[in-house]
Amino acid sequence: MLIHPLVVHLPIALWLTSTFFDLLAWWREDPFFRRTAYWLVGLGILGAAVSIAFGWLDLLAAEAQGVGTALLARHRVHSLVAYGATACYLADLAWRRRTGNRLTAPLLALSILGAILIASAAYLGGELRTVM
Repeated sequence: MLIHPLVVHLPIALWLTSTFFDLLAWWREDPFFRRTAYWLVGLGILGAAVSIAFGWLDLLAAEAQGVGTALLARHRVHSLVAYGATACYLADLAWRRRTGNRLTAPLLALSILGAILIASAAYLGGELRTVM
């Protein structure tokens, strides 16, 4: 039984929702939206840590069962995109902490880039599951 596909949806949902709140904060300039985005990014990072840990455990189990190299090579592309998204959101959280969670155009761009990457990783992960 693979655990990673069960837990990976949480950070994806949290991060996509954080970008939505960033867009609302940009539009309305309400501190509630900025605070909510901040907490969603942080919780998404915690969820990503759990997801990554289970991803590695599931990958080791799959390799031990003799999963083909084509599937593993395809997974590497997926995981690089997911790690890129995680790096974006880590930088996003660090930026928020450094600036007192002040929403600027570069921070909004970073949030949108992270959302694009995590949505792409989610799509690739879904495609990977259909092959399995």
